[in-house]
Amino acid sequence: MSEQIDELVENLKRPSLWKRVFFTLGFALLFNIILVPLVLLMVLVQVAFSLFAGEKNRNLADLSEKLVAYLVEVLGFLLFTTEHKPFPFNDFPGSGEINPSAEDVVESEIARSESAQASESDERVSEEGEAERENEATDKMRGPSATPQG
Repeated sequence: MSEQIDELVENLKRPSLWKRVFFTLGFALLFNIILVPLVLLMVLVQVAFSLFAGEKNRNLADLSEKLVAYLVEVLGFLLFTTEHKPFPFNDFPGSGEINPSAEDVVESEIARSESAQASESDERVSEEGEAERENEATDKMRGPSATPQG
């Protein structure tokens, strides 16, 4: 029993634990006081755009993607799934990439590579086709060949 108490006391003396508790409480307040009302406001504005303009506002949709990525970072930190502190202690998340897994990154790189190879192949085919058309046009301008045929 005394070993458990000693271990508890040691855990309570760790400054990193208290820092984590402080940041967790801060981000929990930020989440509840600022982010939740902001999300609700953005929902209402986007609904209004959809009703009156007939389509969503693209700028607001882009901002929403970034906000979703930020909310994922904040929730990940609050729920102890990551030690990565969200903005303002690190960069604000980019445009919609929500913590891509290694597999997603590899798949996107493969797709990009295949796409680049396909476009290079299309360019070569296009260049070859243009060269053939130029040769045909040159042959037509020269007219029939003056060489006797056997």
